[in-house]
Amino acid sequence: MSIHEVQPKMWDTFKNLHRDFHERMEQMQKFGGLRILILHVLDEHGPRNGVEIMDAIQAHQESCKMSHKRYKTPRPSPGSLYPMLKKMVDEGLVTKGEDGKYSLTEKGQKIIDKLSGHLGYHHKMDRGEYSIRKALNEIEGYISYLEDIKEEKLASHEEIIGELAERLYAVKKSLKKDE
Repeated sequence: MSIHEVQPKMWDTFKNLHRDFHERMEQMQKFGGLRILILHVLDEHGPRNGVEIMDAIQAHQESCKMSHKRYKTPRPSPGSLYPMLKKMVDEGLVTKGEDGKYSLTEKGQKIIDKLSGHLGYHHKMDRGEYSIRKALNEIEGYISYLEDIKEEKLASHEEIIGELAERLYAVKKSLKKDE
């Protein structure tokens, strides 16, 4: 199979990933920011009480501020967090244990997996797997950008685009078992 036969399939795959990403973003907007932050904290850190959830959200936001100067969301107040936790318990997204700690239900886990694009295996994922997924997501973003550029602007870069496509194809081909 030549690179020219593979490229259309690769582009289709990347377009589908791009579409899936935008669908997840729309779902996240509908779902609400604080709710998603709570789900994320419980997913990443396990059972937490309300104060621990607020601390984790604040730490997350501070790390985002360092990398994204314009990102500015305050620490959730008890007046916003606890009613949201109660609502999430009522919705079956989290449970509150006798120790006062909240944890994800199966329904909550499925939602955070769907919103974050995980396929149900991320708890077993090691940091190497995370780095690979992060790199692939970044490549997908750049390809989406290139797809939006008019062909005449890309024409002068055809050689490097071809070389990159061949390298990606070689990586894909290396994954095939001994045939």
